[in-house]
Amino acid sequence: MAKLIWGIDPLAVSRLGRTAKKPPFTKKELARIGIPAHKIPRVQEELARLTADKTLTREELGRLAEEISWLLL
Repeated sequence: MAKLIWGIDPLAVSRLGRTAKKPPFTKKELARIGIPAHKIPRVQEELARLTADKTLTREELGRLAEEISWLLL
């Protein structure tokens, strides 16, 4: 049971059921940054969820897009 509790991302769980906002970057902009085409939809989904906080700047979101793409398989 403890493994299950520690294995759940509380931030992801807190965002369940929320509707995603519009992605802050277009597919062309993400491709220009260097995100592979097969990862762009997933990166857009994650960035759309992060923009709901409204605490991150566009520059910070661009850096996060690169980090997200590195983490995706």
